[in-house]
Amino acid sequence: MSTYRLVVRIARESLRYPVRLACGLISLVGLGAAQLALPWIVKEWVEGPLTHGDLPVGKPVLVSLVIVLLIAFFLFASRAFLASVNQRTLEHLRGAAVGRVLRLEPATMARLSTGDVMSRVFQDAGLLSGLIEGLLKRVAGDGFLLLGALFMMFVLDLRLAIATCVVAPLVGYLLIALGHVIRRLGTVAQQRMGGLNAILQEQLQGFSTIKGYQTEEFECERFSTVNRGYRQTVVRAILWSAVLVASVFAIAATSFVAAVWYGTLQVEAGRITAGGLLAFCLYAGQTIEPLRRLAETQGLLQRSLAAADRLFEILDLPLSTEASAEPPQTHEISDRSAGGVATTRVYDGIRLEHVHFRYQADLPLLEGIDLEVQPGERLAVVAASGEGKTTLTSLLLRFRDPLAGRILLDDVDLQDYTLAKLRRLICVVEQKTFLFSGPLRDNLRYGSWDAAPEALQRAVQLCGLAPLVESLPKGLDTSLQEQGADLSGGQRQRVALARAFLRDPAVLVLDEATSALDSEAEAEIFSALDSWLAERTVIVMAHRFSTIRQVSRIVVIAEGVVADDGPLDHLLRPGSVFNSLFGEQLKVVGRGGPGSRFET
Repeated sequence: MSTYRLVVRIARESLRYPVRLACGLISLVGLGAAQLALPWIVKEWVEGPLTHGDLPVGKPVLVSLVIVLLIAFFLFASRAFLASVNQRTLEHLRGAAVGRVLRLEPATMARLSTGDVMSRVFQDAGLLSGLIEGLLKRVAGDGFLLLGALFMMFVLDLRLAIATCVVAPLVGYLLIALGHVIRRLGTVAQQRMGGLNAILQEQLQGFSTIKGYQTEEFECERFSTVNRGYRQTVVRAILWSAVLVASVFAIAATSFVAAVWYGTLQVEAGRITAGGLLAFCLYAGQTIEPLRRLAETQGLLQRSLAAADRLFEILDLPLSTEASAEPPQTHEISDRSAGGVATTRVYDGIRLEHVHFRYQADLPLLEGIDLEVQPGERLAVVAASGEGKTTLTSLLLRFRDPLAGRILLDDVDLQDYTLAKLRRLICVVEQKTFLFSGPLRDNLRYGSWDAAPEALQRAVQLCGLAPLVESLPKGLDTSLQEQGADLSGGQRQRVALARAFLRDPAVLVLDEATSALDSEAEAEIFSALDSWLAERTVIVMAHRFSTIRQVSRIVVIAEGVVADDGPLDHLLRPGSVFNSLFGEQLKVVGRGGPGSRFET
């Protein structure tokens, strides 16, 4: 994004707070006007009481004191108002960035690095701290003072003013040319900071792998290499900023000295008074400091604009466009989460029609899935690892869309549902349960905040969480560690099942949802939830035989298509795909009728 568009966008963001912004700008103008008045008071003093003694001394002193008080007041007011605008704008931008990220679809989020996103939201937004305040203070405040001082210089002596301003084009060239260099280095620095965050994120998530494989030295060196590059880039940007500031100061100061020398000759020739020259010099001095600060601001501006560009890239990430068409009115959704009879129903089932999907064009995955699930049916989908079971789950929730074919729920294409309604109808319990730091109660009610206390207690009982709750010091109000680190894998999966129970969906997908439980505990939970599951359409994705034998119909996926479909006895025939998948897991002791038994 161009510098102009970025500055305009930041300015537009600050306009969200017009009253504070207006008060800050008025204070800056008042501050500049008061500062411009001081040299004129000095001129009047020199040419009056100091030279002729014909003016009362008290008047200029009183006026000077009033101006000093005004400067102090406007200085305080401008900083207070601009700091308020600055921090409120940053608060809004951070909140908008996080809101944007949370509203992205998983397919979009998968292309982003978590560490880089965090760097943009916090590190890059942090670099914007002071940018808005600095821009207004330097560009508006110092700009007004600079222009005002130049105007007064032209009023006092046209020739001196022209002689002083001949270096302005050179100063402008330096600000532009070196500004481009500083911004480019700032962009590289922020990219490397994003890389640092991404590496640290990986290292923290893979901490046990690092320790197990004893790769601490390798990971330290990997981090140090990127960290060193970041430091070198930042130092280069700071050096170029210093070159810019020093160059502008040297040019302005040289011009000032030349103007003083030339002005002295004019005083000797009687073309200007000593008081006029003194005032001219004071006004010229007032241009040097703003120029120096503007040069400093140019360095800050370019580094901050690089950060702003990265932050706005997050804010501009595309969101999916939800279709406006709604499914039939029989799918009215209730917000009640009672964990009892389903508040929504599937009336015509789920149908997959020749569904194709690949993550990479040259790697086949789903190559024409045709499948029909009857309403209220309980079936299992099995496949070898990497054959697309979890991908089917993503397609059902529209985390991703089929490349060809379509999926229908109650004869309505999933793409004709709003995402909110679709994800209210379908609930997925994943193998890896994510728990949030905070009370266990909130983790159970997550997404079902109005769940009745009785429903919550019932979920705890049916999912086998009662012993855990009793063992915790504050019961359901006990805070969990980050990602539920103080719970076992089985306990986390029980929490996920209870969370789904309170969600009260019409379609429940269990994606290896009980893999951390032993066969006996798994059977107990399925038995306890049997009447509740009977009210829903249930799809079980599993590798474990003890899990899939809980259902009456099993679908086998192989080579991207449905390779087999039917009850367990049908699939256990010699030479079947199912036998090749599960032959290592089970020993058939008996099969065919009542009393059949399988040992895992």
